[in-house]
Amino acid sequence: MLARLNRKSYRIGLGAVLAAATLGTVYYLAIYSPRQAEATEEELQTTVVRQGDLTLYASGSGTLVAGKQADLGFGTAGSVAAIYVQAGDIVQAGEVLAEQADREQLEAEVAADELSLQQARQALETLQEKADLVAAQAQVAVAEAQEALEDAQRSWQYQQQGYRASSVTIKAAEAALVVAKDAMQRAEARVDHFDEDDPQGAQTYKDYAAAVQTYWSTLANLNWYTGHPTDTQQAGLDAAVALANAQLAEAQRAYEKVKDGPDPDEVAMAELQVAAAEAELASAQRNLDLAVIEAPFGGTVMEIAADVGDEVSGAFLTLADLSVAQLEIALDETDADKIAIGYAVEVIFDSFPDVVYSGAVVQLDPSLSTEMGISTVEGLVQLDGNAFDDLLVGMNASVDVISGRAEGVALVPVEALRELEPGEYAVFVMENGEPRLRPVEVGLMDVTFAEIRSGLEIGEVVTTGVVETG
Repeated sequence: MLARLNRKSYRIGLGAVLAAATLGTVYYLAIYSPRQAEATEEELQTTVVRQGDLTLYASGSGTLVAGKQADLGFGTAGSVAAIYVQAGDIVQAGEVLAEQADREQLEAEVAADELSLQQARQALETLQEKADLVAAQAQVAVAEAQEALEDAQRSWQYQQQGYRASSVTIKAAEAALVVAKDAMQRAEARVDHFDEDDPQGAQTYKDYAAAVQTYWSTLANLNWYTGHPTDTQQAGLDAAVALANAQLAEAQRAYEKVKDGPDPDEVAMAELQVAAAEAELASAQRNLDLAVIEAPFGGTVMEIAADVGDEVSGAFLTLADLSVAQLEIALDETDADKIAIGYAVEVIFDSFPDVVYSGAVVQLDPSLSTEMGISTVEGLVQLDGNAFDDLLVGMNASVDVISGRAEGVALVPVEALRELEPGEYAVFVMENGEPRLRPVEVGLMDVTFAEIRSGLEIGEVVTTGVVETG
């Protein structure tokens, strides 16, 4: 980039610019003492204010690309059934370029995914439609769980010592034991005369055995009424109550979820299943649609990387719109302030060094690109006309981005400028053979010339100090 130089020589206050012309002469004499003036009189140089053009630009490089390009392929891996174009063919938007084999399988996948989606939607609808029934069933489950808990609690209570029987039942059991014991003793007395060969004696022994069994059964009943559970039995009773409590709590939670409508968790799951089925169907439908490759826009077939019968995965056909030529450009990061969207551009391709193409900046990347430690500003230039009539995609070029241009303006060498304050300038104009300071308005400036917008006329003579200019 042609950069602006920092002028530091002959600095004066802004007030001196506004003083009378004679003060300019005094200022000049103050700088050049009589002795210095005598020593430098022969070295003082002058130049004429001329009319000309001034252009500021930032230089970079670029590569020619199509205005629009697409790499096309099938939606899923498969074999090529047909290719209807060749590289170099010009096609219209919507024109069929190639077809995939085994489309029946893709159609079957679409049908299966449509069925899965229908089932998922039906499940969601059923969940919403049966909300009242589900709530009622959940309420019944709570009642049943409550009853089961009460049964478990009663069983637990009835098994504890002191709660197994009433005092009347215990007294009746004690009385029954006395009766059973007496009957057993009397039967035992009759057995003493038992003759095993006597049928009557056999019956007597049988009656005795029954009396013994009754006695022990009656004793067991009495012991159970007055006893307590074993450790194992108590653990089982405790566990039964705990389980019934847990089942009741679970039934109550389930009822709370559905009493005002469907279970939110189940609805969310059903909705996710519907969404997943929709995504699967969309993917299958896309694969089926892309089994026939159609041109997304009118353009030129640039490359075909497959033949009929080949198995392909991914893009294998490239289409480009060559009606619009664009240039991917890169400039040094120091020129970031010299480029903007809309700036005019001049391009010279390496293959055609005598031809200048014009265009404009249409895009700028929002961040710098860094490679091998070098940072660049990257963007896109659109060339005027149809450059592809002469050029090929991928050609390299040098690029000048025009950041400022002034035509037919007054120009002076930058050595003639005296910077009074930042952005404020003056020049020494030769009047009657003497240099007089005059403020000027400066426009564009490069390392050689400055545009004078006011304060000087073309043809006037200004000094450049001791620097000789052409």
